[in-house]
Amino acid sequence: MARLKFEMWKYDPRYGGYMSRFTDGKGKWTDSWWSSPPPSIDHVGREYIPNRHPNVRTIRHDQYFKNRFKEEMAKLAGGEEQK
Repeated sequence: MARLKFEMWKYDPRYGGYMSRFTDGKGKWTDSWWSSPPPSIDHVGREYIPNRHPNVRTIRHDQYFKNRFKEEMAKLAGGEEQK
């Protein structure tokens, strides 16, 4: 079984925003573009994350996603880019 994985990076300078990729425990991944990420991922509605990444299906996925989202946004806001 694959491990959960979350990545986030700045998107093309012409369009701005960020891209995220979530990989679930079965190795299925989805991408989503964020034009302006929410200031607090903890306060979004229950349907928000699964609408962006349909493979976020469990509470474990949701908590992992939120924790990694906060970590990646802190890095990106601080100037560390990935990918």
